[in-house]
Amino acid sequence: MKTRLLVAALVATLMGAGSGSALAAEKVKAGILKMAALTNLWVAKEAGIFAKNGLDVELVEFRNGNEAINAHRAGSVDFVLSIPGTAMTATERGFDLVLLTQNEAAKAQGPDAGSIMVLADSPYNSLADLAGKRIAVSALHSQMSVATQVALTKGGADMKDMQIMEMPLPSMGDALKSKQVDAVALLDPWVTQLQTTGVARNLSWLYVDSIPEQPIGAWYATSGFLAKKKDVAMAFVKSVQEAIDYMKADEARARKNVALFTGLDPKLTEAMPLNNWDYRISPARWQATIDMMVKSGELQQAHKVDEYISDVSRQFVVQ
Repeated sequence: MKTRLLVAALVATLMGAGSGSALAAEKVKAGILKMAALTNLWVAKEAGIFAKNGLDVELVEFRNGNEAINAHRAGSVDFVLSIPGTAMTATERGFDLVLLTQNEAAKAQGPDAGSIMVLADSPYNSLADLAGKRIAVSALHSQMSVATQVALTKGGADMKDMQIMEMPLPSMGDALKSKQVDAVALLDPWVTQLQTTGVARNLSWLYVDSIPEQPIGAWYATSGFLAKKKDVAMAFVKSVQEAIDYMKADEARARKNVALFTGLDPKLTEAMPLNNWDYRISPARWQATIDMMVKSGELQQAHKVDEYISDVSRQFVVQ
């Protein structure tokens, strides 16, 4: 009942507009993770945005981004969200991923979605202090891991002797508390949980300190799907973007919906930095992200941003 109340205003607006789609209801599947950044997709389903645009969307939940991309490659889902740098490396290795729309970008300044954290009582007060220490990342070859290492280098840390360890995000807090690692590269809600309980503190907003406003979430389909059902893909894009506009229109309502979707304590979501949902594509920020992935060796050769901007996504490019 609470969910329906939160989206009731949008439903009334949509129904009052009488702007039904010419498409028959098309059944499609979208891969999601139970994270705040994907609340907009849940809202699109709950509020009837997908239905208004002629879609019957099943949300298929995965444990991590790599699992979602593999399921997409196998045809288990039609649309998948990925951090762009990881999608770029997958594409270079033969995966069929075509950009539909950006979903989220890092902020220009912190607080932001990603943090390099240390224990509250640790002796480390700058990134340079982490030289030669042990730091946990969720995936060794991801855009987040690369951004973490760039932020550390910019902050004066010597990476030569640093131990980078792969660890699931939910396990990082316990590993930090037990001093198995000296620092963690973490995302919300874990960042806010560790901060509000006084366990850990932030040393760096890793996305901001590597490339401010870099893309950190985007939707993809296969070229085969687009060749057969471009109108369906466009309806999905339209729905995602309408849901983003809805989330950004009312911060308090957005936070309540994040709590409902993720199951987090509303008091925690009130303290969390709200995600920077943004479907506008900045070529400069995308190119900087590409160059970062190339310099790190995760992309094997240089690429230009136009290689990743599809016909579908080109209309959302801004300078």
